[in-house]
Amino acid sequence: MPKPPASGIISSNTTTPATVLLRSPTASATCANCNSDSGEMLMKTRREFLRELIISVGGVSALSACGDAPAFVATMAGEPGRFYTAEEMELVSRLSELIIPHTETPGALDVNVSGYMDGLMTDWASEETRTAHRQALAEIERRLSADGSFLALDEVAAEQVLADLDRSAFAEAADELGGYRSFKGYVTRSYFATEGGAREEQQWVAVPGRWDPDVLVTDRQGV
Repeated sequence: MPKPPASGIISSNTTTPATVLLRSPTASATCANCNSDSGEMLMKTRREFLRELIISVGGVSALSACGDAPAFVATMAGEPGRFYTAEEMELVSRLSELIIPHTETPGALDVNVSGYMDGLMTDWASEETRTAHRQALAEIERRLSADGSFLALDEVAAEQVLADLDRSAFAEAADELGGYRSFKGYVTRSYFATEGGAREEQQWVAVPGRWDPDVLVTDRQGV
């Protein structure tokens, strides 16, 4: 029997309750990263997502020097990380796949989001961003592993502890979890900046926890 599509909780803003959605190829084109204009859903281009990613990690000056075609080399799937340690790469891979799971359309692992983020941190991120990102990963793993190694948990248990962390991160006065919010932003933008993710722009996207599409790319940076 086919495995049912993964579900996630997506909220379009900070004032309305989170809503459970499924990624569905038959649904009307709706996405957390779309903009509404006179009733039409307008999707950002892959280039826009890539530029936002580079800006968000502090690569603004380098971006201005490369014109309108930002690019970097993603670490190949299965290859050692250039920025991430082996354990960090495993953690990023698992987290990203839980945030954007494989369903009828490719998930984060399918489009090599972890390798994309490794390339981003290696080629574009400022030293300040790299340090903050590494500290955020350590804090995320510490919180997720409170009752045992997160990487050793089965899928159901891992989804649950991540969903709990996500709720806490987006609750009021949760500034100590700004690193998680930043990480989730990197994952989702990286997904849509990849070629595989860009092809799925008009699909529903399953993301555990809340999604705030209107947050500026510079919002909460360095937290």
